[in-house]
Amino acid sequence: MGDDACVGRGEAAPLPGFGVETYSEALAALERWAADPAEGEPPREPCAAAAVESALTQLDAEIEGVTLATLLAGEAPTQRRIATHALVSDLDPEAAAQRAARAAATGHLAVKLKVAARDPGGDAAAATAASEAARIAAVRRALPAGVALRLDANGGWDRSTAVKALRPVAHLDIEFIEEPTPQPADWAQISRTVGLPIAADEHLRDPDALDRLVEVGAIDVAVLKPAVLGGPHATYDLARRAAMRGVRSVVSTFICGPAGLRVARDTAVAIDPRGVHGIGTASLFAEELPEDVTPAGGYLPVAVGAG
Repeated sequence: MGDDACVGRGEAAPLPGFGVETYSEALAALERWAADPAEGEPPREPCAAAAVESALTQLDAEIEGVTLATLLAGEAPTQRRIATHALVSDLDPEAAAQRAARAAATGHLAVKLKVAARDPGGDAAAATAASEAARIAAVRRALPAGVALRLDANGGWDRSTAVKALRPVAHLDIEFIEEPTPQPADWAQISRTVGLPIAADEHLRDPDALDRLVEVGAIDVAVLKPAVLGGPHATYDLARRAAMRGVRSVVSTFICGPAGLRVARDTAVAIDPRGVHGIGTASLFAEELPEDVTPAGGYLPVAVGAG
């Protein structure tokens, strides 16, 4: 949407299996809102609502002549780039280690390893725990000491398997384990047992969810997706709320196109400009996306003017 020469862009890209609306539902919600944006209520569907709020917020930034990050944080960024982590999901330990080592060699300061993969043969729980521990260890050994290793289970383990997989590698300088099981009630005990910080992603949908997780001592890190949380303002506010509860934030994306990636990048700059965020998913596309949203040397460029 636009105002004279100023334009604000939003994007709805629902990811199947994440518990948000479908693509068709998002499209229908946006069409209803677009028919009468001045009078109509904003969409209630998460991704559609985030798209609308992103567009409106970017429009405000354009009109004021500042970047989205500056509008959110109240001050202009002082750096020209922001770090992104690399994503590794190879099931073979050697292949995963090689990919992680290449990511570190090209400048990435963190690698996110997808874990909780199913072992196609043998005893599922025990074999998966053993093979995952071996894979995690191989990747950690392949990374220089200054490069962080993050693990993401996407809720794929039960509590027993999580402990069996993580306990053998807990001493290997792992930054955090994200969503180790589907039940947040397990997380505090897992953290105490293996000694690793816990991050939440899929379970963070609103401020109340954050408060519930903090109250039970379940999380140390909040992985925040503007595309789910209602857009950049809502995400920025939730990050501030998390900080007051002693929880740090990492901004992340779905498989977003350029508009969604720009929103996530600028939101990350406003929240933690010196952090390492999960905003480098342009590299997962077969086609080339614009340079300003495509990681180079482990970083995305930071906009310093309006736009």
